[in-house]
Amino acid sequence: MGDAGSAGQLDEPLRHLLDGLTPSVLSVINKLNDGGNRVWIVGGAIRDALKGLVPHDIDIATDASPEAVIALIPNAIPTGIQFGTVTVPPREGDGQVEITTLRADGEYIDGRRPNSVTYGATIEEDLERRDFTVNAMALDPVNRTLIDPHLGRNDLDNGILRAVGDPMRRFKEDGLRVLRAYRFMAHPSGPYLPDESLAHTLHDGGAVSLLVGVSKERVLMEMERLLTFPSVEDTLVRMERDGVLSVVFGTEWSVVSPEGLDDCFDDEVNPWALRIARFALLLRRTDSDSRLILLDGLRMSGQDRSAVLAVCERLGQLPDPMDKGQLRRYRVALGTHLGAQLAADRCLDPSLANSVHNSLMALAPLKAGESPLVNGLMVVNRLSMEAGPELGRIKSLLYRVQVESDLSDAESIWEAAGELNGPAQMWP
Repeated sequence: MGDAGSAGQLDEPLRHLLDGLTPSVLSVINKLNDGGNRVWIVGGAIRDALKGLVPHDIDIATDASPEAVIALIPNAIPTGIQFGTVTVPPREGDGQVEITTLRADGEYIDGRRPNSVTYGATIEEDLERRDFTVNAMALDPVNRTLIDPHLGRNDLDNGILRAVGDPMRRFKEDGLRVLRAYRFMAHPSGPYLPDESLAHTLHDGGAVSLLVGVSKERVLMEMERLLTFPSVEDTLVRMERDGVLSVVFGTEWSVVSPEGLDDCFDDEVNPWALRIARFALLLRRTDSDSRLILLDGLRMSGQDRSAVLAVCERLGQLPDPMDKGQLRRYRVALGTHLGAQLAADRCLDPSLANSVHNSLMALAPLKAGESPLVNGLMVVNRLSMEAGPELGRIKSLLYRVQVESDLSDAESIWEAAGELNGPAQMWP
């Protein structure tokens, strides 16, 4: 067999995938191949390449045993050795490579993992255990051939999401696959519509109940991935209709609101800000106490939970895009939440939110930075007052004046503050 870069007959997207393999991936393929083993690229890389997307990760399947893989690639880490999986750490500027030995799975007792695996399967048998046909393709990088026993390429071209075999069996193997099905419907390589069998199983075939046994941490991770996709509204409406959001949030579906979430997306919004904005919009019709309960139930981190709650509270409170003082206060008050807040408000008032964004982009940094120039000791000495709530109010007022007027020395702040009767809160 030749090296992974040898010529062969494939259509353009798959040729492009093979020709663009990174040094780390090529090294893994060639080491396994030189050791007399078969090698295939599997998983999402093929799906994404066929749809013109750049794959983020490359997963490898091989007929070599896990022990043989480690012998050939000594820096491989046994990340899931009980299931035949090892991981080659990333090089600088390169991603990690996950390598899994071809296997057939035993029974799934816990609704997540097989109780046993059997090595020695063929690539076709290995693909039988995949979730959906669009993920059940394998690419031989040496012979440059595509293995597609479940016609995943055809489903990909037609925008169809179909389970490999019986959908309920696939979902019982891992309940999280229910949520993954909806995520794939909204995937950037799609959108995909479920075939009749999958749609029935999700809507009234009992599959959604399997999510109850899935850990909240895994559910949250899947939701976070979904909420970073460009178009999610149609999928979330389907999830709401099928009762999935009730399971995810642990409450009646009527308290969440999927409408308008696609308006949040912008190439300039980072994934964290986008998902925070969308979580906030999903919960915008709930009261503050209910939001806290829902987010705690999702096992969301304290940082993310605080961000979602803050964005919810400030929805509809955008500054005047022509008022530099308001813009300065808004920017300082929101801090790291600024991107998420603007993304969320874009769903409610896109014209105003975009105007505010453009004005903020043109706004110069504060001359003195964002640290207060007047501290508590300075206030106590100047006003001969004691510590207490009034001291805190005056400090906040002085800081607001500093930011609003972009002042850079303490005396100017005192003068601008006048009789210290103005508002102290930074925003609104």
